Amino acid sequence: MIDRYVNNLSQTLVSKYPNELPPYGITRYGIKFIITNILPIMLLLLVGFMLNNYNNVLMSILSFSLLRMTSGGYHSKYPELCLIYSTIIIISIASFGDNFEGFEWIISGIALILVTIFAPSNIENQTKILKKYFKYLKYISILTVLIGTLIQNPIVSCSMLAQSLLLVRMKGGE
Repeated sequence: MIDRYVNNLSQTLVSKYPNELPPYGITRYGIKFIITNILPIMLLLLVGFMLNNYNNVLMSILSFSLLRMTSGGYHSKYPELCLIYSTIIIISIASFGDNFEGFEWIISGIALILVTIFAPSNIENQTKILKKYFKYLKYISILTVLIGTLIQNPIVSCSMLAQSLLLVRMKGGE
């Protein structure tokens, strides 16, 4: 659905403004980036504001996303499902993460073990980074979890645990 919308919008814009816009492929990439990345973050922040939980939503987005960038993880086949899953995860953590106060060391410890074992995961087709540098992504992911551990915030710890759980491959790994 999102791909179809992006294709139609890109085609329409490029044909209507051929001198002002880059070629179809570049325009399509830009529009898809905005729709699949920026729009969901803005919507999550809006929901956080409406639920009077803005700070927790922002903290959850940042900690989840920072670890996600270097560790990879499960990718849904459809952008619409990714949007739904991400929204549910972030809002749930922001709403209920404070209930895990006092357990940050345990939660972070589990996240650290998972990241050490599985990161980076399912990142091969999601990045332009050469495979020979993936070990550095693992080190950066471990460092990210360690820094999150030092922060000692249940929202940060739960976000990193949720992201580290997405590293585990359900079909037996590689």
